[in-house]
Amino acid sequence: MKMFIQLVPAKTMLLALGLLVAGWQSTIAQNTGNEQQAGTDNDQTIVSAIAPYRDDVRRSILLASEQPQVLTRLAQQRSASQQAFNNLIQSYDQKKQGWFYDLSRYPDVLHALATLPAGSDESSVKNLTKTIPTDLQESAWKIYRHHNNDLLQVDNLNQQAQQAFDNLIAPLDVTTQNAFRQLLDMPDVLTQLTDQIDKTTQLGNAYRMNPDQVTNDLTALHDSLTVQNQQELADYQNELNRDPQAKQELQQAGQAYAQANGYNTGINPNPAWVNSSYYYQNPYPYWFGYPYWYSSPLWYPSAWWYGTGFYYGLGGNMVLFGLPSLGFSNWFFGPGRLAYPHLYNRFNNYYSHNMGEHHFWTPGNAGFMTAAHRAFAPTAGFNNARANWLTNARQYNRPSSWANTTRSAPIARYQNFNAGAYHAQSWGGGGMRSFGGGGFHGGRR
Repeated sequence: MKMFIQLVPAKTMLLALGLLVAGWQSTIAQNTGNEQQAGTDNDQTIVSAIAPYRDDVRRSILLASEQPQVLTRLAQQRSASQQAFNNLIQSYDQKKQGWFYDLSRYPDVLHALATLPAGSDESSVKNLTKTIPTDLQESAWKIYRHHNNDLLQVDNLNQQAQQAFDNLIAPLDVTTQNAFRQLLDMPDVLTQLTDQIDKTTQLGNAYRMNPDQVTNDLTALHDSLTVQNQQELADYQNELNRDPQAKQELQQAGQAYAQANGYNTGINPNPAWVNSSYYYQNPYPYWFGYPYWYSSPLWYPSAWWYGTGFYYGLGGNMVLFGLPSLGFSNWFFGPGRLAYPHLYNRFNNYYSHNMGEHHFWTPGNAGFMTAAHRAFAPTAGFNNARANWLTNARQYNRPSSWANTTRSAPIARYQNFNAGAYHAQSWGGGGMRSFGGGGFHGGRR
């Protein structure tokens, strides 16, 4: 492989990227029903960390991929910190453990509380926590008052991890340091890179040999996926708009899904979040991870509802922005979900239409289609399924009535590059934004 890289760097770049994008097809073939596995599958999730993101994030990912030794050390540090954190809070019930997880999302507030003199009154504590949500202010006060020693230890763990991180990246050039700092604020992406070090190293080697070509190819792939997912969303919206009862059942199912997974259903998302970076703020930290009782990866607790594919707009109107995630779909098609017959039928119609007429799956519908295929065609097998992956924007043209907002069509080399096999990030399937298998952090800073 080393000799091949030296002799034919351009083909090596395509080989490395081909290894990345081929993973989703192999993941589908495994026919697993566990999104936790899907969210951490090595072949699948490395692709999620590249093409769907904005160009500045893709740039940071590529720079980090050139530093496999640093990424390996980060994975080791995370493992040690997460184990220490879990050991510290494991004696508490789930509710109190959740308090510590939530407070860890606000490291500055955590540190301010830990350094506040013991015995301070409630007003002093809430003055320090006034920048966080009201319900978290209350739990922060309870932690400070009743579990101050553990509060100090959690803060120490976080401070030690941050110092180790700073020391680790100190020898790197300033641009690469900044890339790692950006990715540390995106723990879902950084986890993907550190958990898949072999694939990340391949990407880094390809980027080192030909940075312009790798960058251009990922840009073209990003734009191609955007076009594909826009059409998928339009088809899905048309299907549900034919049946108001199905839309009502989707809302009911969304709440039931959240409750079944221990998510905070009190969050009422602002419509502006869909196209902004707001819901990406204050994730669970890379060092400690998200609560172990979540049935699927969820780094951004403000965004559990992204798995449902809808939010409430002005006046409480329901707005569909993507297909359901792999996590939601696995839950929906599990035992006892026929309580939503209209929605079940519409999902069946969409699946049948996609398989019978369009003959393609895309990143925007991959999470849903994976779960639906198990429900509606369990004996067919993925290898025999009547589904193809679109490979590029040249092969897939948006309807003439759509405004063309993408870049120019990819060049001819994409005709043999299976870009459409890409599967988006690890919460699951919809809309070109990264939630559990289909999405995209394009609004992230």
